[in-house]
Amino acid sequence: MHTGIKICGLTRPEDIAAVNEYRPDYIGFVFAPSKRNVSEMRAAGLKKLLSPDITAVGVFVNSPIDDIVRLVSRGIIGAVQLHGDMEGFETVQYAEDLKKALAAARLAASVPIIRAVRVKDGDDIRRAVSYPAEYLLFDTFVKDQYGGSGVRFDWSLIPHIEKPWFLAGGISASTIKEALNTEACCLDISSAVETDGRKDPKKIQEIIQTVRSV
Repeated sequence: MHTGIKICGLTRPEDIAAVNEYRPDYIGFVFAPSKRNVSEMRAAGLKKLLSPDITAVGVFVNSPIDDIVRLVSRGIIGAVQLHGDMEGFETVQYAEDLKKALAAARLAASVPIIRAVRVKDGDDIRRAVSYPAEYLLFDTFVKDQYGGSGVRFDWSLIPHIEKPWFLAGGISASTIKEALNTEACCLDISSAVETDGRKDPKKIQEIIQTVRSV
């Protein structure tokens, strides 16, 4: 089975040049408050440089639905990753309303939703399975941080799930082969391909080549 690769948190033209060369399946633009945050204007400029073969994912935390629909309709992103609070803001109703808004804009059929789950225990995973999203993404729970921590959780907590899922959190050159032994359809990588807080083309090359060679 081909395991996909997502390089998340791109912020500079140099980052786009690196992914255009080494070809992950997805890249992530983070619109939530983060050291990797990009504005809509910056993301639009970066998207123009991105190879059309690579899907740009917008990462959101408790964002207004109108903001998400606007980014999709402008062609800046082709998939939506919801990384906020399922219990409070990004409820099942929120996801259903987002799907309706995308459908009203004639965008829904082509725009998958990825539901991120910050995993503390197996109950977090079980609760997420019925969420109305095309994919799940399992990441590490770190207090007051929504992704990009570089911290790993216990991957053995993930049971067999019919819905396809991404794996994030602490994936690095030293854990990549173990990650590939899970049932993840895609590995989501951010801090492991950075040096001094910026994306490193050599690390991007190495981790993509490692995944593709296994």
